[in-house]
Amino acid sequence: MSEEWAKGALPEAASAEAEGLPTVPDREESRDDRRKEPRFACEGSALISLPHGGLLITGSILNVSLAGCYIDAPSINLERGTQVEVYFETQKLHFRVAGNIRVLRPRVGVGIAFLKLSQRATRQITQLVKELEGQP
Repeated sequence: MSEEWAKGALPEAASAEAEGLPTVPDREESRDDRRKEPRFACEGSALISLPHGGLLITGSILNVSLAGCYIDAPSINLERGTQVEVYFETQKLHFRVAGNIRVLRPRVGVGIAFLKLSQRATRQITQLVKELEGQP
């Protein structure tokens, strides 16, 4: 055992990265790395429903990307992984998309990953993202 090791100081070469072991990124870095696409702030209304009806939750869309959106919906009580349909209106555009709840913040809102976007929905969301990207 080296003297540095005995004193509690780890030599640089003994770091996890130098050893070829996986490192754990800090929380903020890992959150950004998980996203497939950048998100852009936007304002609009949203309705969340189950695919076969029976439940309707209202909220406000706070951000959107080509891969998903975040909706402020304090009354949400669905589980992570639940498939939903989302209808939202923002920037004078209307969308209806299928999604999967990826992030759930009880009494706050949900992050929804889009599933199986139609060509039309893909075009509309791409147009929206381009508009939002150009805003200051």
